[in-house]
Amino acid sequence: MSAPSSATPSPSPSPSSLRPWHLAGGLLATAVLGLALYGLWPVLTGQAQDETAREYVEAPSSEAAVTAVVAERVDFPLRTQASGRLTPWQEARLHVEADGPVIERTVEEGDRVEAGDLLARVQNKEERIALKEARANLLEARAEYQAKYANDDAGLPVRDTANSGPARQNDQRGATQAAVSGLTGARQAVERAELNLARTRVTAPFAGRVAEVAVEEGQYVSGGAGVATLLRDDRMKVEVDVLASDVVHVEQDATARVHVPALGPATDSTAWVQGRVWSVNPMVDRDAGTGRVTIAVPNPDSRLVAGLYAEAHIETRRLPDRLVVPDEAVLVRQGRDLIFVVEGGRAQWTYVDVGARSGDYVEITDGVAPGDTVAVDGHFALAHDPPVEVDHVRE
Repeated sequence: MSAPSSATPSPSPSPSSLRPWHLAGGLLATAVLGLALYGLWPVLTGQAQDETAREYVEAPSSEAAVTAVVAERVDFPLRTQASGRLTPWQEARLHVEADGPVIERTVEEGDRVEAGDLLARVQNKEERIALKEARANLLEARAEYQAKYANDDAGLPVRDTANSGPARQNDQRGATQAAVSGLTGARQAVERAELNLARTRVTAPFAGRVAEVAVEEGQYVSGGAGVATLLRDDRMKVEVDVLASDVVHVEQDATARVHVPALGPATDSTAWVQGRVWSVNPMVDRDAGTGRVTIAVPNPDSRLVAGLYAEAHIETRRLPDRLVVPDEAVLVRQGRDLIFVVEGGRAQWTYVDVGARSGDYVEITDGVAPGDTVAVDGHFALAHDPPVEVDHVRE
C-alpha cells in the first residue's frame, strides 16, 4: 500500500472571499457587451444600409448660391459724391391781388393744371360792372371821335411805308385828337377795368402740379394772401455743394447718378435716377471750400417728390476702356485683394490688382479677363474652389 500524498488540495474561494472590485468588473463587462450589441444590431438586422441611404437622399446640397456679374471693358467714369434735396424745376407761390370772399376754388393739392387754368376767384361783381361801364364809355367816345374827325385823314392809316416826316406828323396829330376827344382816356379806362377784374382771378402761370392750397370757398381774403403753390415737377433738380478739388473737373452735361433713399436702398436699381449736370457755379465758397452744382433729373412719372433727400454721384473724369466690376466683388484676405471667378460650377479664389475706385465700382488691372463671371454676393464665406450655383447674373 502506497503512502498517502502529503499535498493538500487548494480550497475553493468562498463567497466571503469576493472583493468589491470583482462585482464592479463584472458589471462593467456586462455594460460593454450591451453597448456592443446595441451598436451592431442595425448591421446584424440590415437596418444600417437603409439609414445610410436615407441620409444620402435627405442631405441638403452643399453648393453655395451666389449672385454674379460678367466682367466687361467699359469707359469708366470717376465720380464725386455730394448730397442735397430734390426741388421742383420751377416753383411759384400764387397770391390773390384783390380783397373779398373766395367764391370759387377749382383745384385740390396734387392736381395738375395747364398754363392759364383758373385756380381760385374772389367776388368780382363790382369789377365786372366797372368793365361794362368802361366799355360803354369807349363806344361813346369812339362814336364822338368819328363824328368830329370823319373828314380828317389824320386818323386814317398811312399808306406811305417809309418813315417820312409827313407820316409822323399825321400820327402825332391823330394821337392829339384822340386825347382831346376823350377816346384815349376811354381806352385806358377799359384796360384798367380789365386789369382790376383779372386781379380777382388766380390762374396758373405755367403747367404744373398744385401744392399747399391755403384758401377755402367762402373765406375772406385780402390782397397779397397766398392761395397755393404751383410746382413744375416733370423735371426736378438737386443742388449740391462739391469740394473745390472736384468741382473744377465737373463739366456741364456730365452724367450724374442720383440715389433717392426714400425709394429704396442703394442695391435697388429702382431707387436710382440718371441725371445730368445742368450748371456749375463759377464761384467757389472760400469759407466752405465748395462749389454749387445743379443736377437736372427727369421725373415723367412724378414719383420724385420735392424735399426728398438725394445722394448725387457726379462724373468728374472718364477713363477709357477699363475692366470694371462692382466693388462688392472684391474681398480682402491675408492683406491682399481677391475675387471669386465662377467657372465650371466652382468658385476660383483669384488674387487681383485694383486700380481706380469710384462710387460702387472698381477697376481691375490684373487677375480678371473680359467675359469672366465674377461673384458679387453670397461669396463672403467661401474657401477656394467650392461648388457654387449662380442663381442670378446682374446686368
